[in-house]
Amino acid sequence: MKRVLFLQHGESDGPGLFARSLAAAGVAVDVLHAWKGDPVPVTLDGYDGLALGGGHMSVYEDDKYPFLGQGIALIQEARRVGRPVLGMCLGAQMIAAACGGRVFRNTAQEIGFFDVTLEPAAQDDALWREIPPVFRPVHWHGDTFSLPADAALLGSSALTRHQLFRIDRAIYGFQFHLEFDLPMLCEMIEEDAVYLSAKGVSPEAFLEDARRAAPLVEPVGWKVFDRWAQLLGER
Repeated sequence: MKRVLFLQHGESDGPGLFARSLAAAGVAVDVLHAWKGDPVPVTLDGYDGLALGGGHMSVYEDDKYPFLGQGIALIQEARRVGRPVLGMCLGAQMIAAACGGRVFRNTAQEIGFFDVTLEPAAQDDALWREIPPVFRPVHWHGDTFSLPADAALLGSSALTRHQLFRIDRAIYGFQFHLEFDLPMLCEMIEEDAVYLSAKGVSPEAFLEDARRAAPLVEPVGWKVFDRWAQLLGER
């Protein structure tokens, strides 16, 4: 059985739909709770791929969160040995930083369901071919990043130009969240209601959007994650 290491960076930022999709494809996902102090390995020995989830911290806060630098080093090692990598939100920003990009504050926070438009380069991409050219995932971030020089831009939103990219054959960054299924997202909204209100986001409206929009985008997540699973073990 193929195995993937998932680095979790916060209590609510688990693998969700990603783990369910990989299990359906016959791939085991081992969750490492970096935010709890689980040691981040320096190699991917025993693993066929690496995935990184979101988190409330920023890449440039590595002095407060040493596991961020350790995760970035592991991304670089994964690239060196040719293992597939998938990063979501914070994970995508870590990939960008690992490959020469710069992470910084966005012009505004992007929290809620917003359209992502695929770029022409996505038409022949192993993960994104035949996906609807505009889809509406959930976003929950305040940072963005410059695109590494050798990255292919695959998708953008109105607020955030660099939403989706690929480096090499099988290193992908998603600024949005496809791994949040509806129960997971509803729990997060309810837990963070005070925070969201302080940011000008109505928790009630967010929950209403989630109940309507999350089931519509979930098939995209299933297909994309399954396709990423098929890249494991390829060279």
